[in-house]
Amino acid sequence: MTDAELLAILLRTGSQGENSLNLSRRLLNEFGSISALLNASYKDLHPFKGIGVAKWSQLKVIYELVQRSFLEKLQQQNVLSSTGLVKNYLISLIGHKEHEVFVCLYLDNHLRLISCHEIFRGSIDETTVHIREIAKECLLRNASYLIIAHNHPSGHLDPSEADLTLTHSLHKALQLIEIQLLDHCIVARHGAVSLMDLKIMPK
Repeated sequence: MTDAELLAILLRTGSQGENSLNLSRRLLNEFGSISALLNASYKDLHPFKGIGVAKWSQLKVIYELVQRSFLEKLQQQNVLSSTGLVKNYLISLIGHKEHEVFVCLYLDNHLRLISCHEIFRGSIDETTVHIREIAKECLLRNASYLIIAHNHPSGHLDPSEADLTLTHSLHKALQLIEIQLLDHCIVARHGAVSLMDLKIMPK
């Protein structure tokens, strides 16, 4: 089944003059992805006839269940054995956002997820991403490893010079407190890249 057909089953009904399948197609076309639609606010969806508070609430519940399913799996297994899952989780979490968001995934000594934390918002560079704050949060969670990620609202997935500079600076700083920076993921609405996969993470 297509994404629109699955969404139509959930919505069940459309509005006068438009069935649920056509409504689903319009919604997906407008928001560009399932994750963006599931994360949309009521204000964003209200202009669409056939979407009221009840249906918006259903979409939010599904979004929350998807997020919890990703987290559950990442807390139970070595993240290096499930890099695709990490990327999918990050895409659904921050890929749709219209402003830059910086998140940290804190891992235990078995490379299982302890927690995920949005730590900064705004343009990513060394002045806005405070390395001291990241180190403090790692210590508070007793993390042994760290994955960082941020989104590019432009949709471009190529790492910038600022991305690379921050990665090297954070990697060097965390070594002083015996925490290893495993990866830096760059996320957009329709995909994600990993500096580890690109083989440009600091050694």
